[in-house]
Amino acid sequence: PQTFRFEQVYSERPNITTDKAWLDLFPMQGGFFKHPKFASERATFATFHQLHCLDSIRHAYWSLHDAVLAGRAMTGAEMPHHAAPHHVRHCIDLLRQALMCQPDLTVEINNDALGGVTGFGTEHVCVHWEELVDWTSEWETYEQYPPEETILPAKHQHTAEAPGSN
Repeated sequence: PQTFRFEQVYSERPNITTDKAWLDLFPMQGGFFKHPKFASERATFATFHQLHCLDSIRHAYWSLHDAVLAGRAMTGAEMPHHAAPHHVRHCIDLLRQALMCQPDLTVEINNDALGGVTGFGTEHVCVHWEELVDWTSEWETYEQYPPEETILPAKHQHTAEAPGSN
């Protein structure tokens, strides 16, 4: 059992610290592997693709958030591929289907003070994430692929922090 706790680093604006936290969720080569029984061709577990999608949505959110606060319009062409509208739409539907395919049936108690649930402080039955990453790392492929063919969170150039960031 694992109790969910809010880990702010995963929802904060992209910067060196938050991007490293996301990158550290993945095996060293991004989770692509070959295995004689499960995947004779280059493959990844759906969960790594789903995490990549969630991180892409995080990047898109903060890009649009900053543009709105600055009072400027932002076109899809200005956004990096992983945060572009067509990619975010793909990710939203992929995550919807994944949640419906493997629903977490943990009961979450309503918090009357909030008028809803937070999902935190509730015990869940989870896979051992480190074991999944370790297994994948053992079978990862070390072939070179173009950056657009990886699911690792994108590497970003970080300069000055945006106003209001920590």
